[in-house]
Amino acid sequence: MSLSWNKIWALAKKEIGYYFASPVGYLVLAAFFFVTGLFFALIVLGSRAASMVPVFQNTVILLLFLTPGITMRLWSEEEKSGTAELLRTSPLTLWEIVLGKYLGVCVFFAVMLSATLVYLLVIVLNGNPDWGPLFANYLGYVLVSLSFFALGLFVSTLSDNQMVSMVLTWVLLLVLWIVGATGNLMTGPVGDFLKSLSIYDQTDDFFKGVIDLTHVLYFLSLIFIGLFFSVKVLESKRS
Repeated sequence: MSLSWNKIWALAKKEIGYYFASPVGYLVLAAFFFVTGLFFALIVLGSRAASMVPVFQNTVILLLFLTPGITMRLWSEEEKSGTAELLRTSPLTLWEIVLGKYLGVCVFFAVMLSATLVYLLVIVLNGNPDWGPLFANYLGYVLVSLSFFALGLFVSTLSDNQMVSMVLTWVLLLVLWIVGATGNLMTGPVGDFLKSLSIYDQTDDFFKGVIDLTHVLYFLSLIFIGLFFSVKVLESKRS
């Protein structure tokens, strides 16, 4: 499969423009900056701990609620506005379309995440952080966020209604978040299997400062699944 990264980036820039041309984009940024700042001030500065763990542990839950709003328009809006058919019949391959959309939301997330660099600087200037655990914390947070966005993009391809996409994305992410709790109520292979599907269980080690390759592969698999099925849905609509 040959991909044109120039075409992918051109579509990504269009997506980034949508976020900053829409009140939703600024509302998401404002909510994220406010909540992360609040947790940093109340927990990290209050405890004087040289750690970002409390910020990430709490704001990853915030992302459960923000992600549907961020991703709901990725394809649903194209369907509603009638531009979906133009994209599907354009010189872009379906993978280029999906990767362009995904890259756009990832860049928007990078802007969101930039706020945490300010908090990190405060920690460095006022404490002696352990860089190994900090790297693990950031890696886990980024992986779980990118997984959310890939799954949100997939759900957006299923409907031309943004509200439907938003609700379905939230339900999907919530199920993947709490399925581990159901697994804890069961014993044997079924319980272990349900816990292995849980996003919450997979993030735990990262926030303890541990990088486990199994958890990294879990999130990379979720990202691939989200993108792969996005392509397959668009493929079915093209045919």
